[in-house]
Amino acid sequence: MELLLLGTGSPYKALEMFFIAMVTGSLSFVTVTGNILVMLSIKVNRHLQTVNNYFLFSLACADLIIGVFSMNLYTVYIIVGYWPLGPVVCDLWLALDYVVSNASVMNLLIISFDRYFCVTKPLTYPARRTTKMAGLMIAAAWILSFILWAPAILFWQFIVGQRTVPPGECYIQFLSNPAVTFGTAIAAFYLPVIIMTVLYIHISLASRSRVRRPKDNEGKRGRARGREKNKNNTEAQREPAGETRDHDITIMSSTFSTVDFHLEIFSPIDLFEITSVITSSKHQCVTKTIFAILLAFIITWTPYNVMVLISTFCQSCVPDTVWAIGYWLCYVNSTINPACYALCNATFKKTFKNLLLCQYKNIGTR
Repeated sequence: MELLLLGTGSPYKALEMFFIAMVTGSLSFVTVTGNILVMLSIKVNRHLQTVNNYFLFSLACADLIIGVFSMNLYTVYIIVGYWPLGPVVCDLWLALDYVVSNASVMNLLIISFDRYFCVTKPLTYPARRTTKMAGLMIAAAWILSFILWAPAILFWQFIVGQRTVPPGECYIQFLSNPAVTFGTAIAAFYLPVIIMTVLYIHISLASRSRVRRPKDNEGKRGRARGREKNKNNTEAQREPAGETRDHDITIMSSTFSTVDFHLEIFSPIDLFEITSVITSSKHQCVTKTIFAILLAFIITWTPYNVMVLISTFCQSCVPDTVWAIGYWLCYVNSTINPACYALCNATFKKTFKNLLLCQYKNIGTR
């Protein structure tokens, strides 16, 4: 990121500093609380313990770290006007910030690919979609993010033989070159966004075709039933496929009282139709959640990455304050994600409510 704040004193007045601290502190609190709720919900509610939600758990871990460390340290940097914590803490903060942010992007990619394979390969992919596989993919996302960023941030000064970041400032040394910053923005944001957008379009189209298919089948079965009725208009006619058969059963109990049971038997076609409706509903719920997460990611990360492109050609065109706001918007994505889960998933919403109201007995009930 470009240098945001120069000098040795705060550029803000006391009232402005108080306002910035209140806003950023509130966002940090909401971020931490929301993502802890997500993690607790998945932990305590067995209905949320699915492979897809394990990916969301990993994303919530990254968002929690951003809410605890990244937001608050950056707020200190903004308010004070310079970096007061020394070069070691600076490099550790930057390494943590970039590793976690990259892990968030990779988790989003994993979620998108996972959903894509679920809807395009429904017969083969679910058999390989195990908890162990999800754990390996999540671990790979975090390890790769660490390898890509942490060593370079922490040891670049030793590789080149000197530290070029001035005292009181905090930025990644090898990103001081605008061309390098431009390249990392392409690889870390624009390319993943393009991939995720293309995947979501395919996911949406495949989901819609699966929703239409049961309706078409229902219409065909209805026409078949009509032909069956015309063909067999007798009392002993064969029952049409897809209809339920009702049978009254009378059983004499040991106390000589009569118990009547009304037994409703579903044909295989009915069971298939019911299963299809339930599965389709689940797919729609997950697809809605993914859409909300991707939309939030694009909206909150785009301003900063647009400024990165602008600064490549005109370094003085973006004011420091605008840089700070754009960078903070990337953090706000971690605040929004838990709200996306609650708005798009009724089980998450209900579990959040039960946890906040301490109604632990109701957790896990439908």
